[in-house]
Amino acid sequence: MKASLHIALLVVLVALVYANTLGNEFTMDDGLYVLQNPQVTSASVSGLFTPHKASNVFRPLTIATFAVNWALGGDQPFGYHLLNLLLHAGATLLLYVLVEKLLEDSTSGRTVASATAIVFAVHPIHTEAVASIAGRAELLAAGFLFGAWILHLNDEPAALICFVLALLSKESAVIFLPLVAAGDYARGKWKPGPRYGWLAGVTAVYLGLLWTVQGGRFGPGRISRLDNPLASLSPVWRILNALRVACKYAALHLYPAKLSCDYSYNAIPIYLDWRHTLPALVAVLAGVGAWIWAICKRRNGLILAGGIYLGAFATTANILIPTGTIMGERLAYLPSAGFCLLLALGWNRLRERQRIVAVAALTAVVAAFGMRAVVRNRDWHDNLSLYSAGVRASPGSAKMHGSLGGEYMASGQWNLAAAEFQTALRIDADYPDVLANYGLLEAWRGHRDAAGQMMERAVFMSNRDNPSYDFMVVNYAALLMQAGHMDGALDVLNREISESPGYARAWSNRAVIHYERGETVSARADAEAALRLQPDNQQAQNVLRMLGAPEASPPRK
Repeated sequence: MKASLHIALLVVLVALVYANTLGNEFTMDDGLYVLQNPQVTSASVSGLFTPHKASNVFRPLTIATFAVNWALGGDQPFGYHLLNLLLHAGATLLLYVLVEKLLEDSTSGRTVASATAIVFAVHPIHTEAVASIAGRAELLAAGFLFGAWILHLNDEPAALICFVLALLSKESAVIFLPLVAAGDYARGKWKPGPRYGWLAGVTAVYLGLLWTVQGGRFGPGRISRLDNPLASLSPVWRILNALRVACKYAALHLYPAKLSCDYSYNAIPIYLDWRHTLPALVAVLAGVGAWIWAICKRRNGLILAGGIYLGAFATTANILIPTGTIMGERLAYLPSAGFCLLLALGWNRLRERQRIVAVAALTAVVAAFGMRAVVRNRDWHDNLSLYSAGVRASPGSAKMHGSLGGEYMASGQWNLAAAEFQTALRIDADYPDVLANYGLLEAWRGHRDAAGQMMERAVFMSNRDNPSYDFMVVNYAALLMQAGHMDGALDVLNREISESPGYARAWSNRAVIHYERGETVSARADAEAALRLQPDNQQAQNVLRMLGAPEASPPRK
């Protein structure tokens, strides 16, 4: 088959498998990184090169693409999903070119490259990276790394530029130098020493920049037990449990039947004993041992496959350092290139012996993977679909039950919401977001005492690292106002405004308190401050309207 036909086939496959993502809405982390992110909605160069306020991630190029989408289409999700689809197609094509170049000395190099890219195009484990708008960082980083690697093999200086773009897309791209070294060793074609020196220098400069902008650390300042229960373990038990997670990744690559958007506490049980952790240790050591054997025997294809898979997971596996999450299918996007190459190498051995059987087997795998990906894409249609699927796939996840409860609550299904909140709190009794939402639900149902206890506990247990903290605090103050505890509400709002002066609801709630106390000057000042921050704030507008009509009854929250 000609190269042009290979390329056309790959583009068609990606389009067929991921076309149904184009009608999806914003889901899960898309709100945090796009809709409520001033780096996107009010973009500036300085803002792009500032870590994200909530997560502390530093991905200027990824955020810049969101900002371009926002400038072109605002909060309409179609353009975001279309760009993700195109980026996945681009990464797939670049992987095809890369593998063909890496295996150029093999008579079956193009065939293996084609099989690798075909499986990569349709593998269901990629649905989170493609169907989730926030997964774009994986697509950009992988695509630029593949491009940089191709340019390196072709002795093009632009390889450094592509490498920098990958780093600015996602920090896990720092693994590029070891990947390049493994590839050059496998091919037996080393580049001049200064070439590796430049790559090492760029990596060092980037790591220094990342350390500085993230406040003298790598990653989030605080890793919650909910997001990554491994972070609180001793290094030995963290690594042993991380190896169990590594085995779960491998299992999903082989059999991606049950996929989930969340693996946080307690979707993956943590064990502090050898009975549960030793099998994973043995399995991982066997896999690494097989890769070392391949290195010793100069099995070039296996060296490349193992190097990509193991190397790409190195920065996200919670082995070197704890990361912000215990597991995420999006994190398997780049490593899966190694798995797909390994599968293609095995398939090629079969093809050399039984061509018809091999073609039938590849067709069956691609069809099964492709259909599973199409079905999985539908789970990402909206948050209700996504969280419902998440509860089915990860019934032990407190976050999934809490998130599903929030969707039921927003749609007025209060009994279903309460049931999900209760399940989430049985899994994690100290989950502040669920306590806050459950408290708000109880307030709506007229159970003010229970609501107050839950909201107060949620505020006490949380802190400003939580993106929902301002919302929690102001809801608690509003409940105190409804109960007539104006002094307590005022204390809460004063503290909130001093710590977060950009949150409009705090100003408008305090304006109501000042108005009811007859403090008209302060009420007007707070209402005007709220409207400067949020021009459509109805509560602030109401206060100003009432100040203009003193004979009317004062507003109530």
